[in-house]
Amino acid sequence: MQSLGKERPLALAAVMSHYPTNGKEEEVNTGRKSTESASIDRDRLLLRSHADSMKEEEEEEEEAEFNWEEYMEETGASAVPHTTFKHVELSLQSSFQPGMKLEVANKGSPDSYWVATIITTCGQLLLLRFSGYGDDRKADFWCDIMTAELHPVGWCTQNNKTLMPPEDNIYLRKAIKEKYSDWTEFLVQDLTGARTAPANLLEGPLRGKNTVDLIVEGSVLELQDVSGPFLYWPVRVLQNVGGRLRLRYAGLSDDHRAQDTWLFYLDVRLRPLGWALENRLALEPPTGFRSLKSAPDWQEALEDARLHGQKNPLPLEVFKDHVDLPEHSFKTGMKLEMVSPWERLQICPVSVTEVSHSQRNKKVLSTRRAAPPSIHQLP
Repeated sequence: MQSLGKERPLALAAVMSHYPTNGKEEEVNTGRKSTESASIDRDRLLLRSHADSMKEEEEEEEEAEFNWEEYMEETGASAVPHTTFKHVELSLQSSFQPGMKLEVANKGSPDSYWVATIITTCGQLLLLRFSGYGDDRKADFWCDIMTAELHPVGWCTQNNKTLMPPEDNIYLRKAIKEKYSDWTEFLVQDLTGARTAPANLLEGPLRGKNTVDLIVEGSVLELQDVSGPFLYWPVRVLQNVGGRLRLRYAGLSDDHRAQDTWLFYLDVRLRPLGWALENRLALEPPTGFRSLKSAPDWQEALEDARLHGQKNPLPLEVFKDHVDLPEHSFKTGMKLEMVSPWERLQICPVSVTEVSHSQRNKKVLSTRRAAPPSIHQLP
């Protein structure tokens, strides 16, 4: 009978549990329940212990988080001033410039607009002044590029909208009427020689973006050859990390990713597409990579890059903070030390062999490594 009890199916055992049993069977069932209960309790304890352990680890991570202010105070160290990184500050500025003009919707007059001038910028906020106030700033007002109805100068004419001062602004209307017979006469004089806010910064996907964010993946620029200052070649942007651009020469593929280069977008070697031809400079494949492709392949890559760049032109605002190299007084035969363009931790003595004046009247040095002096390793 006991052997049959051991082989009893679970379903039958569940039914028979409702009927009287002998003491032995009851002891066995009670023992099984006790074992199951103990197992559940053990699992709960393990889960609770694991949760407590995770919580302690999180608290330790929070406690271990590095705090610059505490570190500076404890060590007596001082931070590098922000002025040291002027190029970074420039990259965070708005693409809009003080003095630009645009057309702003009048709040109290549906379908009517008036011209305003940008006084200053703060991120995506613009401080505007309606035309007619001159230097009077008492009516300046802030607006958000992303939410306000703003358009480039000329938009109202193209869309049959009315240009007129706000009806509720009696002071402005009176000031203009005292000097001019109608709005048109005033606007002609006010807008002559003025610069309008670019349409692509007020409308579309680039609306409200900072200058550095205008450079998107696939943008095409021209890069100066590291070995020849008068040679340029198109490069395509693969990544933009806060203005640091990962660039790949036109004609090269993923197989040549080792030749990709990183440059900050304000680097003097970077220029807008078409700049080399405008300045009568040569467009030739980079000196170190010419053997990778045939001349026809390089020419095809050049045409493809030009076509792509023309279809997706970079706004000129990208280069508004670009600074050319200043004038210098180097002369042929002078000796100096130069950081090696191939090994950045090495300094080598060089001689000035040529000084050219042809690149936008800027003097460009041609140097030759002096022989045989040693190359000094930086510590």
